Amino acid sequence: MLDALMIRTALPSDMDALATYLTAIVAERLPVLFVRDAPPSLEQVVTMIARHADDERSCLLLALDGDAVVGMLDFSGYARTQQRHVGTFGMSVARDARGRGIGTRLLRSLYDFAKEHGYRRLELEVFATNTAAIALYEREGFVHEGRRHGAVMVGEEAVDLVMMGKGI
Repeated sequence: MLDALMIRTALPSDMDALATYLTAIVAERLPVLFVRDAPPSLEQVVTMIARHADDERSCLLLALDGDAVVGMLDFSGYARTQQRHVGTFGMSVARDARGRGIGTRLLRSLYDFAKEHGYRRLELEVFATNTAAIALYEREGFVHEGRRHGAVMVGEEAVDLVMMGKGI
């Protein structure tokens, strides 16, 4: 699968494939991701793609296996002048594609984008229970910088958010 994998910026023509991907991710109701009541509508997906295309300091990266979206990374920079060198992101990978290096490839594409656009630092928050993601981020040089205790409710359980960062 990795030989056919392509990482690139989302295009308007990706709207159907991205909507299908997001519908599957939302349906999983993973206890390590923020839950949505419903997947985004096709109109919302179109708006999301356009918003990133219109902002040169943000990107929506897709991992594509043929025409199917198997991963995505949503990146935005901070607006404040003194923080314009810092950006934050969220990432997900399709259930059947996890553990195959797609997250690593998405991150490495992000590094290229971030460097080209003058970023010096990347930040993220991850559920403390998402041990696979934390291990990936650690392998990629992100360090633990803080913890928001009980910041998320997963059912009746309060879960911490781990704050991680990396200079690039």
